[in-house]
Amino acid sequence: MKQIPESFSLFETIIRNNYVYIDKTEYIKRYEDTGVMVSMFLRPRRFGKTMFTEIMRYYYDKAMASKFDELFKTTWIASHPTPLKNSYNVLKFDFSGVQSNIHITTTMKFFRRQTIRGIKSFCRNYPELFSHKVQLCNSYSFTSAVDRYYSDTERFVSAADVLSDFLDSVSDELDSSKLMVIIDEYDNFTNDILSRDPRVFADLARKEGDIGAFYGVLRNFNQSEVIERIFVTGVLPVTMDTAVSGFVFRSISDKPSLNCLAGFTRSEILDLLRETVDFEKCSYSPDALSDIITERYDGYRFDKFCSEGVSNTALCLGFVSNLIDGRYNIPELNISSVNDIDYVKLSGYLDLIQEQDRERIISAITRNRLIPFEFPGSVKVSHEHAMLDKNESLSILYHLGFLTLAGEEEMKKARVKNMARDHLRVPNEYFRRLFAKYIFQKRNLSWSVFSDTYDFSGMAVKNDLATLRRFLKAISQAFVNCSSAAQGESQVTLAVYTALNLIPGSPFKLTREYAIRHNGQYVFPDENDDDYYDDADADEDGSSNGNDDNAAAVKTNVRSGRADLAAENRTGKGPSYLFEVKYARDVPAGEDTKARVREKLLNDAVTQLDFYVTDDDLRTLKDLRRYALLYAYGEFLLKEV
Repeated sequence: MKQIPESFSLFETIIRNNYVYIDKTEYIKRYEDTGVMVSMFLRPRRFGKTMFTEIMRYYYDKAMASKFDELFKTTWIASHPTPLKNSYNVLKFDFSGVQSNIHITTTMKFFRRQTIRGIKSFCRNYPELFSHKVQLCNSYSFTSAVDRYYSDTERFVSAADVLSDFLDSVSDELDSSKLMVIIDEYDNFTNDILSRDPRVFADLARKEGDIGAFYGVLRNFNQSEVIERIFVTGVLPVTMDTAVSGFVFRSISDKPSLNCLAGFTRSEILDLLRETVDFEKCSYSPDALSDIITERYDGYRFDKFCSEGVSNTALCLGFVSNLIDGRYNIPELNISSVNDIDYVKLSGYLDLIQEQDRERIISAITRNRLIPFEFPGSVKVSHEHAMLDKNESLSILYHLGFLTLAGEEEMKKARVKNMARDHLRVPNEYFRRLFAKYIFQKRNLSWSVFSDTYDFSGMAVKNDLATLRRFLKAISQAFVNCSSAAQGESQVTLAVYTALNLIPGSPFKLTREYAIRHNGQYVFPDENDDDYYDDADADEDGSSNGNDDNAAAVKTNVRSGRADLAAENRTGKGPSYLFEVKYARDVPAGEDTKARVREKLLNDAVTQLDFYVTDDDLRTLKDLRRYALLYAYGEFLLKEV
C-alpha cells in the first residue's frame, strides 16, 4: 500500500518515495490547448494547485529534462508529450510562505524574501545566466552570493526592484530561449488580511503599492517578449482586481476542459482508495467508501455544464489517512481542530457582507435553496468600499469553496426558470456544518459547549427526542426572540436544523422547507418563496391583541406544499423525521387565550403533517416520525403525530 502525502506537494519526493500520486498530467496538454499565454487559475484552498505547479515546473523546465523519464514514466503525458516539453527556463515563485499576521511593512519584506528565494532556485539551475552579475568569493556559494547581492535593501527596496534587476540581467543571456514564470498562491497572504481587516488589505493592495509594482514588472517583460508564458494560481481574484492595472491575466478557471484539473473526481477517489487501503482488513468496499467521501466532500463544479464534480483533495486524503489510522472505522466528520482555519475564514468573509445580504444568503443556504447570481466583472476593495454587496460576496464565497456552481440537472430539479443564469449551492456536508456553526456562534452560543453537552446520536438510531427538547429550551432566548410568526417559525426551524447538524457522523439529509409532491408533481411551484403567515397573537393591522379571541384566528395555507424541516436518515437503521413548526410571540395574554392559541396552532400543525405524509418520497420511508413543534408564549411543546 502506498503512503499518503498529506502535508507536502513535492512531486519528485512523492514519485521516488512510493507516495500515492493521482495522475493529472493530461491537463498539461489541456492547458496548452487553451492557447492562453498569460493565465490565472483559481481554485479554493487545498485542491492540489501547488502539486500541479510542481508538475508543470518539472515538465517545462529545461533543467529538469534529465529527470523526465524517471518521474513521468507512469503518467499520461509520458506517452503524449507536447512540443513544449522541457523547452523553457522556468522561474517559479511560491508566496504561500509570506506571513500576514504582522505589519504591512514586514509583510512586504517577507514578499520580497520569497521573491529572492524563487530567483535563487532559478540561479541554482542556471548559474551561467547570472554568475556575471554577482561578485563571488571563496567563503560563499553561488546562491549565497545571489542572496547577499539582493539583500542590499538600499539598492533593492521592494520585490519589484529585485525582480526588475534580475530579469534585466538574464534577458541578455537567454539567447533564443524564453522564460516561463509560474506563481503559486499569489494571494495567500492578502486573502488572510482581507478576511481580518479589509481596510488594511486596501492599504496593502493599492495600485501604486509593492504588489502592483511587482506584477507591473512582469507585464513589461512579457510585452518585451523576455517572458513568454505566465501561469498564476490563487484563490480569489480580489488582489489582482484591486492591485493591478493594465496587465490582463486571462482566467482559465472556468474552462470546461479544466474543470477537474484540481480536486478529485469519483474515479480518482477510487484509484486513491485502491492504492492506499488494505481491503483485506477493511470491511467496506471501494464503492462504499467512495460514496461516503462523495457525500462529505463532493459537489464542486466550476462550469455548470460539466457532468462531473470534484472533491477537495486535502479533505479526501485526510479521510483516508484517518480511516487507516483508525483501523478502518469510518472517521467522524470533523470541522474543528486542524480545520479551524476554514471556519475562521468563513466567519471573516461573511462578516464583510452587508448585513441584509448576509442574512438572505444564510437563509437560502439553510433552506438548501439554489442562489441565483451574476459574476461581477471585478471585486475591488478600498477604504470607501470595504463592505461587499451580494454579488461580490457570493463571488468570494464561490472562489473560496464555501459555495459552488449548481449543475444543469440540479437546476432542472429545482425548477429554475432561467437556466442561462448561474446558481450557487453549498457543495457538501462539511461546509453545511460550517455554516451551521457560524449561525450558532453569531448568537453568542459556544458550538463546542453545546456539541459536547448535547448528544443527539439517539435520534439517529432510535426515536429519542429528549435531548432535542432540552437543547431547544436552553437556546430559546438566543434563537427565538422574534416579532412575527414568520420570523419565529424560521428561527425555531433553524434551531432544530443546527441541532441535527451536531450529530456525530451527520446521518441525516436535512432539508428546510421540504417541497411536497404528489404523483410526481409539486403542489405549488417552489419559486413561491413566501408562504402566507398571520400572527396568532395579532389583529389584522398587526397590533398586539393577546386578550382578544382574534388571537387564535390563524390562517394556515395547508397546501403550500412545503414542510418546515425534513431529516431523512441515510443509514437505513433509524427513524427519519418531519417537523412542522408553529410560533406565537410571548406577549401579555390571559391563560384562556394562551390555551386557545396553543390548541389552534397545534391543530394546524397536525393538519399539515397529515397532508405532507402523502408525499411521493416521504411515504416510502419505513420509519418516518412526524412532530409538531410549538413555541408559544415562551414555552416549547413537542408532540408526535
